[in-house]
Amino acid sequence: MTIEQIFAKRLTRDINGVVKAEQTDNESVFVELDEYVVTKELARHMRNFFETYTPAVKGQNPAMAGKIGVWVSGFFGSGKSHFIKMLSYLLENRTVEHQGVSKKALEFFDDKIQDAMLKADIHSATTRPVDVILFNIDSQANTDDGDNAILKVFLKMFNVKAGYCADYAHIAYLERELDKRGQYQEFQQAFGEETGLTWQDERDAFDFYRDEMIRALSSATGQSVDSTRQWIDQLEQKLPLNITNFCQWVKEYLDRHDDRNLVFLVDEVGQFIGKNTQMMLQLQTITENLGVICGGRAWVIVTSQADIDAAIGQLSSSSAQDFSKIQGRFHTRLQLSSSNTSEVIQRRLLEKVEPACEE
Repeated sequence: MTIEQIFAKRLTRDINGVVKAEQTDNESVFVELDEYVVTKELARHMRNFFETYTPAVKGQNPAMAGKIGVWVSGFFGSGKSHFIKMLSYLLENRTVEHQGVSKKALEFFDDKIQDAMLKADIHSATTRPVDVILFNIDSQANTDDGDNAILKVFLKMFNVKAGYCADYAHIAYLERELDKRGQYQEFQQAFGEETGLTWQDERDAFDFYRDEMIRALSSATGQSVDSTRQWIDQLEQKLPLNITNFCQWVKEYLDRHDDRNLVFLVDEVGQFIGKNTQMMLQLQTITENLGVICGGRAWVIVTSQADIDAAIGQLSSSSAQDFSKIQGRFHTRLQLSSSNTSEVIQRRLLEKVEPACEE
């Protein structure tokens, strides 16, 4: 028996050493789900999360408003990014295909989890559809936005999920307003007739099609071309961008899809915020307002290389005092340790075939 024949899985297979939030192609997701190791510590963290989340499957529930924040901490290599990716796959019960085989995320965990209560909670959580928004904040945010970067990146990723323009918040606001009035499809059709192009493909270059866009908008809304032009010219300056409006837009989205929840999973938020007091306060306010306005149907799960107490403790005493109440906004705190590493290596990489074990 050669060394290669000793191991249960091929030595030549691709192993992703660093899990990335944006890497969601079918092949990568299948490998991640198939090879994920649920250690005793991770099973405990999953139990804590799903015990808190499961009551949210009942829909609007004001009692859940203060429990929608989850802070996942752990130093590099502890597996926190991998952990929240697994939560995202489980919450939406994602279906993946590999070599002609189709499999749901829950099926991968049937053999990984022995705790019957935890299995029941996970199954209960998937009875209500969930829209998952998973992203690494450092790769998606624009640092030029300054203290407003947290709000703008949340809005950007929410707009992507809702099917609106990602890079220009005022264009997304225009699309959202047209959608609410039932005029969005008519506008897209009129734009296509004006340009021979698709709105979704060209909206990031809207300045090149300003006249065509105005005529299409005028046709869809019934306003005069002059009034429409004035509206478009003032749109960016008058964009009502604040946390309350953002949370209200999330609520409106959920109300239109009243059979589902929405979960933001934000990787490396602690590293991105650093010692910026205003960003930390903005994250707190977003989490608080989403809980209250959406009634427990919109959740915020973040990761950080430090636990929340350490993150606050690194600030000056006056700054820490200003927003120490952020701890209350993240009701569930899961701290991953590096003690998982040896167990993961043993079970993911070094697992032997039966004859090798006997030998």
